[in-house]
Amino acid sequence: MVCSGSRQRNEGDIIQHIDWSWDQIGYLQIGDNPGRNEPTSGEMNYKNIFRHLYYKGYKGILGMEHGTANPGKEGEQQLIKAYRWSDDFIKA
Repeated sequence: MVCSGSRQRNEGDIIQHIDWSWDQIGYLQIGDNPGRNEPTSGEMNYKNIFRHLYYKGYKGILGMEHGTANPGKEGEQQLIKAYRWSDDFIKA
């Protein structure tokens, strides 16, 4: 299952698709839409997606299958900030 921009672009409703295919998921790829860059760079709400996966008990791999929205050190710092923000879903 791809939890990424391509799934969002082609089918939408990522969380519903996760539920529909839950028993078949062994690996999820991360990549926002548009552009397949880090979370928070596009339209997908990874904080909600990560929260949903956590409460469903997902124990698999989340592959960082994306680029960065900005080049160089600034882009790397934004990527780290994006994952920290997205992963802070329990307080949200």
